[in-house]
Amino acid sequence: MLHLYERTYLEEWVEGLYKQIGITSPSDLTIENVSARLRIGVTFAPGVSDEVIFDADYAHIFINSLHCPQRQWEVFCHELCHPLRHLGNQLLLPDEFRKWQERDAQAFQFYAAVPFFLLQKLELPDHEKELIDLLSVEFGVTHRFAKRRWEQVLRRIARSRLHHELVQTLSVPKKKAAPRLLREQLVCYMAAKEKVRPKVAFVLRYESLIYNVNERTVAKQMEDLAL
Repeated sequence: MLHLYERTYLEEWVEGLYKQIGITSPSDLTIENVSARLRIGVTFAPGVSDEVIFDADYAHIFINSLHCPQRQWEVFCHELCHPLRHLGNQLLLPDEFRKWQERDAQAFQFYAAVPFFLLQKLELPDHEKELIDLLSVEFGVTHRFAKRRWEQVLRRIARSRLHHELVQTLSVPKKKAAPRLLREQLVCYMAAKEKVRPKVAFVLRYESLIYNVNERTVAKQMEDLAL
């Protein structure tokens, strides 16, 4: 099943960085080890705000020592993204750009804390609870974080499976009975991929290409379906 998982560009970037600094097993994923290899300072203090201070030549991450060790690792992975991928003082950045950086750091956090290239090396249990327990222990994250990461993996696998089914459908010779099936698969694929209402233009492109139907007719049909 894991072979269907599709990495994002950001995930590939994190994987490349880890391999470059010699991260080869989950046991390598500690704050002390990763920060030392990336030459990033870390300070733990009770009650301190979780944040990072950095410029082009220096970076230092502050972590609240009252967090449990698992939460400290999760915070570290989030803050780590900023000096590695971002520029500028967030307090002075335009609001939308600052929000984008935070979304980028949130995505980065999952890939850095539980990298898929290390996850796939594990012998995963069949039962989800045992699997979540394993991820939590192996990668030093909270159960809640491990569960969210595993759910993300499953969504990517489902999206990849839908994509392959869609490609197979599109490669079948023209059939009069197929458009509805194709439309349903397109809807499922777009919903899984975009998490939004499937776009009419996407459906138009493939239905007109495969079935040579009139685009206005298809557009009206799609509007009637209220996708």
